[in-house]
Amino acid sequence: MKWLVSILVMLTLALWPEASVLSDNDDITGQGANQLALVEHSITSGLICTPESSRDYSSPSLKIEDSDEINPGKKLLLQQYITPKDSVIIALADKISESKDAYKMAVQWTYISDEKLNQAADKWLTPHEYLTSTPYYLSNPLQGEIVSDCEEKANTLVSLIRAKGVRPEEVRVVLGEVYFSDVKTGHAWVELFTDGHWLALDPCWGPYWDDKAEKLVNRRVVPFDYYADHNYPVLQVWTYYNDTYYLDPRDSSGNAPVSWHEDDQLDQDCLLGEGCSRIVDRQR
Repeated sequence: MKWLVSILVMLTLALWPEASVLSDNDDITGQGANQLALVEHSITSGLICTPESSRDYSSPSLKIEDSDEINPGKKLLLQQYITPKDSVIIALADKISESKDAYKMAVQWTYISDEKLNQAADKWLTPHEYLTSTPYYLSNPLQGEIVSDCEEKANTLVSLIRAKGVRPEEVRVVLGEVYFSDVKTGHAWVELFTDGHWLALDPCWGPYWDDKAEKLVNRRVVPFDYYADHNYPVLQVWTYYNDTYYLDPRDSSGNAPVSWHEDDQLDQDCLLGEGCSRIVDRQR
């Protein structure tokens, strides 16, 4: 049994002149860069944005590979970042009525790299710190605004959805490899079980801070309904988790329910190098 360590990978991000909402016919492609590392009793991540094309569009991402040794505390380390009982999460959940509203809230929070926000390649924050502290970081170029990268967005979105009463069997954070603009790269996103299938949600498809240009890019926000009609370009999955369950699809280890294991063989085939170049439809 192995675990994941980070390596840096570059990915282009789109520039959009003003905030707007994508229609279902709009294309979503692009590139970004990020890292994830699991070191003893901490788990961290970060991103560098390098926009190059006005047409390309993707979420910020992280690249993950296997290491030779597993960290024995990885399950606990991941699960501590899903906090539906946190007072700040509960207060936000009281302002929304359903999971769709939680997504609409999360996708509006600005993405910013760990390099810019934390002066470090990698750093994970709890949802509480993300929501209450990052607006006032001296390193935050958007003072007063909630900012951070894809892990904070994914973990906080799942925390909100769980706080609204969605069962732990039906929502999870996913760490894995995706395919944007002919580039394979790692990422953290959310999956919600609805209408009999897992629906991918990416709260990073919204505004972001361009490190290179030193400016806010009000990138188009992808609407919740977009995901029901479009495949999310997953190539393989390393980890599923929330505050209750955890699954390593490489060996089916963890305490996750049977419904979480439906893609085990697909994920294992990818890890063995079979079929990983195709776009995987995880909404079947």
